[in-house]
Amino acid sequence: MKKLLCFGVLLGSVSFISFAQEKFACVDTNRILQESKLVAQAQSELRNKLSKYQNQLSSLEKKLEDLRKQIESKAISQKVKEEKIKEYQKLESQVREIQAKAQKELTETRQRLENMVFNRVKEASEKIAKEKGYKGVMDCGVFIYKDSGIDITTEVINIVDSKATQKK
Repeated sequence: MKKLLCFGVLLGSVSFISFAQEKFACVDTNRILQESKLVAQAQSELRNKLSKYQNQLSSLEKKLEDLRKQIESKAISQKVKEEKIKEYQKLESQVREIQAKAQKELTETRQRLENMVFNRVKEASEKIAKEKGYKGVMDCGVFIYKDSGIDITTEVINIVDSKATQKK
């Protein structure tokens, strides 16, 4: 039993030593999100779509408010009031449809952009890892302590951003 325990400890020590000899790198995903031009472009695209929908909905909301005031007015006949109520309901339905469409499109766009950024970061990390002989690349946030020499974030951002400007 003692021999088995000693063998287990020895085997564990050898595998820890071989793991410790492997080269690893890390990327700071928060820095990438803050500094990358590709991320800025993606965020801008998303903001533009959001703004487009906000403007469209704002315009319809103003029309709804005007119709509401007309409906509440005592100066219109019952027939005109009924027509305005139908118009209001139709416009209200249109607003709900646009809100649903906007939410769906914005969610899909956000997901597409996040996947694109993730894939570009992954490709850049793999390229650098292969060039420099790293066995793996992790997020810098997983380390309790790390030597600054293993942080390849700047290189990753440069590669990701150079591909972003090439694809424009």
